[in-house]
Amino acid sequence: MRINLFILLFISTSAFSQGKYSLIKTIEVECDFFTTDNQSNVYTVKANELTKYNKDGKLLYKYSNKNYGNITSVDASNMLRILIFYKQFSQVIYLDNTLSENGEVINLIYSDLFLPPLVCSSYDNGMWVYDLQSASIIRFDKTVHYMENAVNLAPLAIEIFEPLSMIEYDNRFYVNNPSSGILIFDIYGTYYKTVPVKNSSCFQVRGEWVYCLFDKKVKAYNIKTTEEKEFEMPISDFKSFRLEMDVLMLQSDKSISLFSSK
Repeated sequence: MRINLFILLFISTSAFSQGKYSLIKTIEVECDFFTTDNQSNVYTVKANELTKYNKDGKLLYKYSNKNYGNITSVDASNMLRILIFYKQFSQVIYLDNTLSENGEVINLIYSDLFLPPLVCSSYDNGMWVYDLQSASIIRFDKTVHYMENAVNLAPLAIEIFEPLSMIEYDNRFYVNNPSSGILIFDIYGTYYKTVPVKNSSCFQVRGEWVYCLFDKKVKAYNIKTTEEKEFEMPISDFKSFRLEMDVLMLQSDKSISLFSSK
């Protein structure tokens, strides 16, 4: 299964780098941002509302909670345990695949964290949290107890550490710090390497490739070989992207367009 997955990722990367696209569907939606899961489902966020569509553009479910302000980020890397983060009130809510609440609301203030700006999912139902006060990234287990495998940033001697986003993928932990690039750690917080991609507004990892957005251009960097590729996008007016298997999603002001590489 793992071999088949990497074959599909290689085929998709090759096809997209050659600019081979066909439009699947355009979802007419105005949203603040969007994300996806590994089944090419699309999740859009507008203020405090989260909406889920399938890859054919069919609306599946909606979720809204007005108690904690607007949604700051969504991590759908585990589609059965979707993490919703509300920065304004330091709250985390988990949803299942039907966007129904799954467990109690987690208040990060009780963990002695003051308004953490970034949160993402981790293995074994844990989470990574960026603590602004200590300028450190801490991992919590599923009971929200502090774990020892925090990311140690001190040896990296980074002058400016202002991460935009972070994600755990395939036993690695990635942090987008625009001034230095995409920092890569193992799941225990040990530094691995830096992809020298500065000032990327968003990124995604698939297989051994890191996909980054620069001024409406998407480039791919191979973590192992350092090979680089630039994608030729089917439309020029887009502000964010996602790539899931053979489906490319591009967000414009009033829509999300889904393209196939087949």
